[in-house]
Amino acid sequence: MRYRWEIRTGDTWYAGTDANVFVSLAGDKGSMKEMEINDPDSNNDWEKGDINHGIFETADLGNLTTGTLRHDGAGASPDWTVDYVKITNDEDGRVWLAGVNTEIKGNQPYRLVFRLTDRGQYDEMQRRAREDATKRAQDDEDAQAKAEEDQADREAAAQERQYRKELERQKRQMNLELQKAKQEAELAKLRAQIDATRGGGQTPPLTIPPSSGALRTFEVFGIVGGRLAPLTSAITSSGGRWTVNPGASVMLTELPTEGFGLAGSPGRWATVYGSRSPAEFGLDADKAVMASDGSRGWALPATLLAQIFGANWRQAVYY
Repeated sequence: MRYRWEIRTGDTWYAGTDANVFVSLAGDKGSMKEMEINDPDSNNDWEKGDINHGIFETADLGNLTTGTLRHDGAGASPDWTVDYVKITNDEDGRVWLAGVNTEIKGNQPYRLVFRLTDRGQYDEMQRRAREDATKRAQDDEDAQAKAEEDQADREAAAQERQYRKELERQKRQMNLELQKAKQEAELAKLRAQIDATRGGGQTPPLTIPPSSGALRTFEVFGIVGGRLAPLTSAITSSGGRWTVNPGASVMLTELPTEGFGLAGSPGRWATVYGSRSPAEFGLDADKAVMASDGSRGWALPATLLAQIFGANWRQAVYY
C-alpha cells in the first residue's frame, strides 16, 4: 500500500531543524516500524514555514489511529517546531491529520493522534468490493450447483444405461427360458403320445403272427457334450418334426453293454412290454427299437424313427 506524507514546520523563529527525521504509524489493520523520511524535492528539509512531503510503501494499515514523530537532535539548534502531520492513502484517497503545534526535542518521540478528515473514494471502493465479493460468491454457488447438476445427470445416465443393460440381460434370459419351456412342452407331448401308445388306448393290441426269428432289441440314445444322454436330450421338436440338436449325436446299438442297456437278443423289450409285438409301433415284429428317458425304457414308433433317420429308417436301423 502506498502512502503520501506531508509535514509542515512552524513559522516561528528557529522552528526548523537540520536533524534527521523519523516517523512510525499504526492503524486498525497493522503498524509500520519507524523509518527515516526525506523530501525528494527539497535540498534543505524542515526549514521554517516549509511544507515537506514524500511517499512510502508499507502493508495496508487500515484506518490510521496513532504514530510517532522523532528527530535525532543532529546539527545546530536541532529543536524542531511542527504544526501538523498529514497522511494520505494513495489508493483510496483517505486523508488523516495529526495536529502537533509544539516543539519536539531530540530523540524524544512525539505521539501522533490521527483523525480521518477525508474519506476519499473509500466508501465507493468498499461498496464495489462488497458487490464483487457477492458476485463471486454467487458465481461460485452457481458453478457448484451446475457441477452438482452435471454430476446428477451423469449418474442418472449411468443408471439408465445399467437399467437397459439389465433389462436386455433379463430379456435374453427369458427368451432362453421360453425356448426351453417350448421344448419341454414338445417333449411332454411326445411322452404323452408314447405313454398313450404304451397303454394301448382303447384299441386292443394287434395280434401279430410270431416271426420265425428270435426277437432282437435295438436302442437309440444320445451323446451330448461327449457324454451319454437320453434320446430326448439330443433331439428337439420344431414345427411338429424332431431334429437332432446342434452339437448332439444320435447313436444306435444292439449291444446290451452300450447306451442304457436296453439292446440285445432279446434285450429289455419283454421286460417293459411283455408279449406285445413291436409291430404295434410300426416296427418289424422281430426287431424292437427302444429309447430311455434316463429312468425307464420306451418304444420308438416308426413315425419318430422316420423323422430322425429319414424315410429309409429300416435300412439305417436294422441293417
